[in-house]
Amino acid sequence: MKKFLALKASAGSGKTFALTVRYITLLLLDAKPNEILTLTFTNKAANEMSERIYNTLLTLGDDEAYLNAIIKESSLSKEQILGKKNFLVKSFTNANLSIFTIDKFINSILREFCGYIGISDDFEIKEDDIEALSMKFLQSLDVKQFDSLIDFSIYEKKKFNSIFDLFKNLLEKNENIEIVDIDAKLINIQKDQVLLSAYKIKEAILNCEVASNSAKKAVDFENFDELFTKTWIGKETLSDYSYFKKCSNDTLESFFANVKEEIGLYYKLRAGYSLSKLFELYMMFKNFKLTFNKNKNYLEFNDISNLVYELLSTKIDKEFLYFRLDSQFSHILMDEFQDTSLLQYKILEPLIKESLSGEQNKFKSFFYVGDTKQSIYRFRGGKRELFDYVANTNKSLEVEVLNTNYRSCENVINFVNSLFVNLPSYEYYDQLSIRKGGYVEVLVDKQLVEEEKFATVASKIAQLIKQGVNSNDIAILTYTNSDVLDMYNYLKNKFPSLKISTEMTSKLINQENVQAVINAIKYIYFKEEIYKENLNALIGNKVLTKLAINFEVDKKSVQEIIKEIATSLKIIDENVVKFIECSTIYNNIVDFVYEIDKLDAVMENSESSGLQILTIFKSKGLEFNTVILLDRIKRKNSDKSSLLFEYDSVELKNIFYKIKGYENYNKQYSNAIAKEKALSLEDEINILYVALTRAKNNMIIFKKEKSSVFDILSMKASIFGQIIESTNVSKNYEKSEKILYTPMDLGQQEKQIAKEKDLDDNRLHSKYFGIATHFCLEMMNDFDKADLDYCLNLVRTRYSNYLDESDFINIKNRITKLLEHKLFANLIKDSKFISEQALVYNGEIKIIDLLLFKGDKYYILDYKTTKEKSHDHILQVTYYKKAIKEIFKSEEVFSYLVYLKENEVLIDEV
Repeated sequence: MKKFLALKASAGSGKTFALTVRYITLLLLDAKPNEILTLTFTNKAANEMSERIYNTLLTLGDDEAYLNAIIKESSLSKEQILGKKNFLVKSFTNANLSIFTIDKFINSILREFCGYIGISDDFEIKEDDIEALSMKFLQSLDVKQFDSLIDFSIYEKKKFNSIFDLFKNLLEKNENIEIVDIDAKLINIQKDQVLLSAYKIKEAILNCEVASNSAKKAVDFENFDELFTKTWIGKETLSDYSYFKKCSNDTLESFFANVKEEIGLYYKLRAGYSLSKLFELYMMFKNFKLTFNKNKNYLEFNDISNLVYELLSTKIDKEFLYFRLDSQFSHILMDEFQDTSLLQYKILEPLIKESLSGEQNKFKSFFYVGDTKQSIYRFRGGKRELFDYVANTNKSLEVEVLNTNYRSCENVINFVNSLFVNLPSYEYYDQLSIRKGGYVEVLVDKQLVEEEKFATVASKIAQLIKQGVNSNDIAILTYTNSDVLDMYNYLKNKFPSLKISTEMTSKLINQENVQAVINAIKYIYFKEEIYKENLNALIGNKVLTKLAINFEVDKKSVQEIIKEIATSLKIIDENVVKFIECSTIYNNIVDFVYEIDKLDAVMENSESSGLQILTIFKSKGLEFNTVILLDRIKRKNSDKSSLLFEYDSVELKNIFYKIKGYENYNKQYSNAIAKEKALSLEDEINILYVALTRAKNNMIIFKKEKSSVFDILSMKASIFGQIIESTNVSKNYEKSEKILYTPMDLGQQEKQIAKEKDLDDNRLHSKYFGIATHFCLEMMNDFDKADLDYCLNLVRTRYSNYLDESDFINIKNRITKLLEHKLFANLIKDSKFISEQALVYNGEIKIIDLLLFKGDKYYILDYKTTKEKSHDHILQVTYYKKAIKEIFKSEEVFSYLVYLKENEVLIDEV
């Protein structure tokens, strides 16, 4: 076994497998479980690691892959390994395991040594109440300190909450920053110096005989602020400004060079002053927060890391603390190393160095695994540069690359390889595949930016179900929790009978039904129309709809009020029930309306199965049979922080106070800005890499036509391979008494039968022709020629990437013949109908193209665009007929196969 090893493990390459093999190998080489410090990033990952090791030990010998890997790692024979099996199981079961999250491990250090820093060992871990903390901080300031804060706020034109955010940012970084105190008077002196230099240019231009009126207008300034409105001061040379070209000469250029130099000095003073004042205020806040947390006996995770670092730096002998820890831990295993923060590494560094020292008389090892391509938590402090830094600064450490993908099918892997392998300055190794097949489709979806932005996604879900994909096997990945909520609510309306699961951190008060209850109560209490209109929007009413929600709130408990309102609005669900439970903290309605927006409870989601919707960030480390990946729907929030931290690898090089235009006059600041932009671009690429490597079998990508995040990868509309059907039958539906028969608009065409002969040639074109025809029929409400023209335009918008104009003409001709068909016209006349109707029957979801209701009779129509008839078509429709008969307890059910041929329409009763 290589004692000091780092693994660069691409997505799906067996990272957890490698960690498990490493851990069991250490046990086989006589390491005790409590000596193996294993660090992960989430409690879930820590629990899964413990379970994986235990289950692998129990079944050791059954799985050839594990056994062969352990034989190779340990250099022991199969007999030797299996001979130790029972002993290892017993040893692992009875040991105090050292498998922690990094946060929990650092927390344990603080609890053990908290007396040295004046913290009680029974402190709670929770997030700050920002409002209470900020208010108490303001109250703690004396007059001079308060004036300093007000002066900074006015000078920087910042509200207090923005300043407070800067404090939190500095706390998270916890860098030692040396600040030079700058007198504000120097800034004003420098402004005057800039003006004096600029006046020389003004005078020269005004005296230039060939200067145009535009050139003279460009030097129309009297003070510093007016000067800074002129665009020419940001140019490299004065002659770069077109209006000054005629007057440009060496003397004028020397004046301009002097102006730029003086402006550079101004910016340096201005930024230095802002930084010094901010840091002065920050130190007040930092000292106050420590006292506040001590008194309240709680800490945030960032506080814990900061205090442990301070403990090790100033309060306790490091050798003593690490000796105590090192006497227990001889081996270190670290997962997701690319997400380790600089502060976490500084705390762990002495332990790591001790393991790497390689004492001859003691068996020690260090192993870490990760993937810099999956580093997506830089905003949370993750420092991907640490991966290579640790490897490069420790010669005894070897680095290996795992690039065989055991997760995804060949077509998915090849598609991902094609996107990333040629990206400039991006470390990427071609991933190898072991599974054939797979399906990838990139759809350019114009609707993603419209009101009905998820309509195409809903249609695709219906289509996948028809094609044999179990809805439990589908995961939808989005960029934000807001998108998750919007998608969840949309699909719940479209597919009432489907279970839909979300795994998100969104607050309970953001859930749609809970929001409706809150707005109803606020409307009753405040009598303000805005709350009523919010409520109308949330429950699907038209604007200005009157609501009968006049409850006597003074005579009932908050819980009773919530229950009565939710019942009257018919919106009780699991989240509203949880909301009722959480509302016990409010003594009365007054407390509720003024404090409810601070409730931190998380959304309830009891579904253990179902179609999943989650953010890309939440999907990290997970895999799904079928992935639907959505483009970034809303524009990414710009970085509004006023601080810019520049690192040289893992060492802080500079900290800048951001000022617009500063980059034109300071090369260091300009380089730091460029470096930050490059890191932000890499963050975006890494997020895409994570998203694109979750799918095992099928991946469908919805790309915006303009301003798409996928443009970074030069992604185009495309299709590869064939859909891989699920092997398990769908059981994703509610109990029959809840669903009975609910009209739904579910999407597109019926699944094409595998035996259809017309798919042999030009299979994909035929497929999309059929889908487009079904979609056109699905959209029709009146079944007349005007309605047909309107629906054809919708079809063109959606399928123009896959079909040409002759195809749309063909579709129109076929449907026109259908509308003119006497039997079809008679069936449609005076009928109520639902297009693309889903039903759950015998544990399976089926979708009917058109279901007609006329009196007590039911008519099923199933469209086909195939050239040949098939016995399978009859079996399909017979199945639908049987289902409708049982659901509606009626024998008056009639079914028809509608063949939309190029030259005729045939309607066969089944």
